[in-house]
Amino acid sequence: MKQLIFLIFLIKYSLEEGIFKRSQRSKHGEDCVSDSACEEGFLCRLNRCMTKFEAKNFKSLGLLDKNICGPKTNCPQNTKCIKHRCVDNQTVIESERNNTENENDVNLLFAGGILLNRKALMSGIRENNIFNYDHLFTHISKDIKNANLAIVEQETPFHIDPTEKNFPKKGMNTPKEIADSISNAGFKVVLHATDYSYYKKDKGIINTLNYWKTKFPNVKTLGISSTVEESEKDYFIYKQQNIAIGIINFSGLIGRSIPKENKFMVNTLTKEKLAVIDKLKKETDFLIICINWGSKDSKTPSKKQINLAKALASHGVDLIIGNHPVFVNPVSYVRAENGYKALVFWSLGIFVGDEKKSFSKIGALANIVISKGKGNAYLSSYGLIPLINHKMETKEYTVYKLSDYTEELGLRTNNKFSLKKIKEACVKMMGEFATCD
Repeated sequence: MKQLIFLIFLIKYSLEEGIFKRSQRSKHGEDCVSDSACEEGFLCRLNRCMTKFEAKNFKSLGLLDKNICGPKTNCPQNTKCIKHRCVDNQTVIESERNNTENENDVNLLFAGGILLNRKALMSGIRENNIFNYDHLFTHISKDIKNANLAIVEQETPFHIDPTEKNFPKKGMNTPKEIADSISNAGFKVVLHATDYSYYKKDKGIINTLNYWKTKFPNVKTLGISSTVEESEKDYFIYKQQNIAIGIINFSGLIGRSIPKENKFMVNTLTKEKLAVIDKLKKETDFLIICINWGSKDSKTPSKKQINLAKALASHGVDLIIGNHPVFVNPVSYVRAENGYKALVFWSLGIFVGDEKKSFSKIGALANIVISKGKGNAYLSSYGLIPLINHKMETKEYTVYKLSDYTEELGLRTNNKFSLKKIKEACVKMMGEFATCD
């Protein structure tokens, strides 16, 4: 009996630690045969390594693959069983994803939304109606500048004349000097399609675009346009060696109605816009949609968001970066009915802003690496860098990486601050995609 128990233990150990050594375990979305075959934090469901969120919602996310195959399941004619999936023979022949010869890597960094409420706004006030917000990015500028391309969402339009009545006003406008600090920090693409885009009407959009074009012509703005002609070309193609990456910014939310004649000014996702997605898919190796969506206080995506993400995936979108909710939301795959799959960062939370919601001070940067050798471009790595807003009504207001934050700093913002609770909330929000210690 003891020998039998020992034999069972030996077989179990061999499977978990021999065949599936830590360095050999499958990553998120990759092939697996058991939980122990996946990297720590992931579960093996439907022969793929999944997050807990995916494992719980695999049906609604479309991850239940109809083409699953195995020893007792035969594949249709002209297909082969590759990694537990029936794959078209021609696809197998053409697939060169794992060919890393002369591989080129592009490192992208995405930040959440900048929404300067009272404390953040006050921190930038200087004399004679002058503002400066460089201090907001001091502690993360190195990460921003180390990326090949850094992208941020600016929630509100710029206010050009600070002497105008009701300036600045919460959730309505932001001093134009935020653009100076965004550019100084190293961001090269700014997303403007948000729930707040039209809050200062057409004048706000025109003023915002004119400021960018005049002072920072090398910074690409997406999501808003001052003319119909501009709106028809409201996308960006970033090229690096043999990789062309397409980026489009949409608003899935419009907080107040836009007159029919000005609908073009905010890039809202409509059926007509799907043609632009299809066009850009043909011109690029990898396609990214950045979208402002969901409920402000949501911690997980809604059914409407999931359906929208699957619709985008069906048009060949590879990566979706979501914003608007003040909390960091899960990261997961969605699969469209036609088999296309997209990775979704449902929300990166608040990047800079002093929302009063519990734990809304926790945000994240999405760190993405897209690679391409002789084959197709693919996501070679991705993860989250946890952030924390250090909320002071002085020039000390800034954003830190959570790894650099201390209990002493936190207590200066709130005498009930607990770094332990912040880290626990980080783990709950970001799970296996971030190091919260």
